Formats: sequence, structure tokens, C-alpha cells
Amino acid sequence: MLTAALAMTACLAGVTGAWSPCGFSMVDSLGRGTREGRSGVTLVACAAFALGALAGGVALFGTLAELGSLLGTDGGRPAAVAAFGVAAAGALAELRGVRIRPQIRRQVPEPWRRVLPLPLAAVLYGVLLGLGFATFVLTLAVVALAAISLALGDPTLGLIVGAAFGAGRALPVVVLAPAGRTGWGMRAVELMAERALVLRGFRAADGLALAAAAVALATGPALGSRQVAAPASDPSVSGDAIAYDDVHGGVLRSGGRVIRLPGSDPAVGGPYVAWRNGDRLPVIDRHSGRPLVTLTVTGVNALAVSRHWLAWRRRSGRGERIGAALLPTGRRLRRVRSIGAVGRLGAPELDGNRLAYSVTGRRGSRIVVVDLQTRRRRIAVGSRTRQLLNPSLAGARLLYVSIGRCGQQLRLRRGRRDRVLLRGGPLSRTDAGFERGHTSQGSGYGPCASRAGRTRRMLWTTALGRRFAYVTLVRASSGRGIARIVRVSR
Repeated sequence: MLTAALAMTACLAGVTGAWSPCGFSMVDSLGRGTREGRSGVTLVACAAFALGALAGGVALFGTLAELGSLLGTDGGRPAAVAAFGVAAAGALAELRGVRIRPQIRRQVPEPWRRVLPLPLAAVLYGVLLGLGFATFVLTLAVVALAAISLALGDPTLGLIVGAAFGAGRALPVVVLAPAGRTGWGMRAVELMAERALVLRGFRAADGLALAAAAVALATGPALGSRQVAAPASDPSVSGDAIAYDDVHGGVLRSGGRVIRLPGSDPAVGGPYVAWRNGDRLPVIDRHSGRPLVTLTVTGVNALAVSRHWLAWRRRSGRGERIGAALLPTGRRLRRVRSIGAVGRLGAPELDGNRLAYSVTGRRGSRIVVVDLQTRRRRIAVGSRTRQLLNPSLAGARLLYVSIGRCGQQLRLRRGRRDRVLLRGGPLSRTDAGFERGHTSQGSGYGPCASRAGRTRRMLWTTALGRRFAYVTLVRASSGRGIARIVRVSR
């Protein structure tokens, strides 16, 4: 929703720029070929202008987003709050028609159209207009989009916004330039030049689009969330390193390097990285690349590693088991937990000597934390009405997914206090609370506080780092699951 709202805002802001002196000049300059009886030249010039505008828009907003990423504003809650404030203030200013001050009164170089071939001049003009701030600014939405791109620091989003702005900047010119001598083309240009109300209407549309972006920022999956990888799933985090699965297998990102691992289900912890290659579990020192130990575990399907332990979940007959081995020797501990055919064990997660996993069975759902040295275990959180899944540990904090009939939550627990980092809608439709054709008076919303619409996006595996919480979002599409990893400030 946020991407769509910002792209729409950018496109409308680009169209609004056609009311500048440079916009009218472009319609006249590119239409010169048609007036001289060379309509083909005009069409080529229009195409060149559109390419230049796209390049300028992508360069401006993509660079700002990349700069934000380098400055570390991406994914931070303060930066996301600032982006929301900019969008809301820009929307209010545009709806009120606030005068733009200070104004950039620079225009495109006029001699270019006289000394350069028209297509070459057109592409250069397009780049300048696509840059947004190189000439007159007709809408505060351009300023707001620049600030939002910098604050969010998402290069992909910056490229989308830049392309949408460039497309909007080019659209009025490439439509009107070839029609400059037709009746409707002349009337359209006269309407733009003589009726200030038309420009006022486009500025109001810019304001509404910015308002939609503000709403998306405030009510999206998480204020300040950022996509880490897609398609990808099952994150594991330790320090500056993150490991995950993509469509080709395991990936390790650390210190600016991206390393393709020869297996799947990777996990990082302490100085080690481990992965699954069939039933073999290699453990490697990720700094030196030195092999530490390789274990063979039949039926393994999930891993976790720390400085002292390697843990796994494996199939056992009709049930599942969680086991662990001491590092660096690889000496196995007896099984940590097993479950029969009725119920499900979640993937293990390690933090030092502590191992966490989820259990779902007849008695409800709970998250268990085990000290592997003392064998003591405790139930960290439990529920009979919600599914508690995929815990991650970091010091005194516990991250987990909670799924109920009314919605989903990514929750961060410290002591006995929980904080919701991310919300999602229910995975199935909620009951209306009354029969169709009968009055709804007094029925409320049934078991849920509100009738949130069903979502196809499910919160799944998690990881917890020093600054961010990570979660896999799985979206069902055409019978297949499309997963991506996002992060949010914890």
C-alpha cells in the first residue's frame, strides 16, 4: 500500500509540473517537428524526452534513498515517524494550496533546442525536468517525496518513486506536443494556461495522494519496517551477519559480502555458520572459513547454532524431535524434546546455552526455554486460544509470532511485558456476529473487536538482533507461497 501510494503521489506530482514555464516550453519545442511537417521527428523527440525524464527521476529519488540507506535512516522508527510527519504536513499544505517558497526560478537552457538535434535536446531536457529541483517546482509533493525517500532509505522504493515521477513529468508533454496544431491540443494548452483552477485541482490530488501515503505509513505492517531480502525465508542473525534461504539455497550476508552456501536451512550464531546438506550438518568458522565439525542427523529440517551449541529439529517416525550437540567437540546431548503424531514442534533457536522452541498440541500452544547446561526448562509464554510460533532469543528478550482468529502479531517479550512490533489480519474470515438478513443490533463484532479483512500474508519465522527484529512474511499466491524477510526496529 505504501509503495502504491508513493508511486501515485510521484506520478501526480510529475504531471503537475507540466504547468511550469518549462512544461509549456517543452510542448512547443518538441512539437516543432510537427509544425515543420516532420511528425516522425516529433515522435522520436517525445520518446527521447520520456527516457530522459525517467532517467532524471530515477537518479534523483534513487540517490536520495541510497543516501538514506548509507546514513542508517532505513528501518528506524524515528525516520519512519519523520516520513509520516512529512507526508501529513505535505498533504495539508497541498490541500490548502500553500504558496511554494522559496521558488526555484531557473529554466531549461533555451539554446539547446536551436543548436542541438531535436531528439538530443529532448533527452537532455527530460533529464533536467526529471530531476525535479532543476527548474520551477509546482507542488510541495516533490519536496515531500524527496524527504520521504531520504528518511525511509529504501533504494528499491526510491527507484519506483523516481520512475513514477519521471513518467508523470513526461506524460503531458508527449501527449500534447504531437497534437499542438490540432483543435483539441490547442484547447488543452489554452485551458492549462488560462484556468488556474485546473492546476489547483492537481495540487489537491497531490495532497490526497500524500494523505494516502501518510495513512499507509501509519497503518502498514510496521512503522519503520524494511524489506531485507525477497524471495527469502527463515532468517538467522548474529551481530552484523544474517543467513537465510532463497530460491537457490542458503545465503550468508556479513560485512558487506554475500556468500552462497552449499546447502539450505543456514543458521548463524557466535563465530559460526551451519547449514544442512542432506543429513549432514557442517559447522564452519565464518571469519576464517575453517571447518569445525560435521554431524550426521537423519531427517533434520531446521537448525540453530550458538558459540557453544548446535541444535536441530528432525523427523522421528510420525513425530518430531529436537536435539543438541556441544561445540566444538560435536558430542551429542540426549534429545531435548520429542512429540508424537498429534502436535508440532517449532524450529529451535539458540542464545548462548539457552534453547527456545514452540510446542503446539492438545493443551494449547506454548514457548519453552531450556538451559542446555542444567537441563532446566520453563514455559516462557503459553495460550489455549492462540498459536505461539517460532521464538527467537537475545538476552532477556523473546521474540515470537502469535496467531489467533482475530489477527496476527509479532511480539517482543521482556520479563512479563509484551510489546507488539507488527500486526497482520486474520488468516480466515471472522464471523459477522449475526445471521444474514437479520438485524445486527446488539451483536457487536462477535469474538473480535473489529471485523478485520482476511489476509493472505502470514507472519512466520523470526530472528532477533541487537537493533532489529526480523520476520518472514509468507504470502499465498496462485497456490504457491511467496516469502520475503522484513525487519523492524525493536
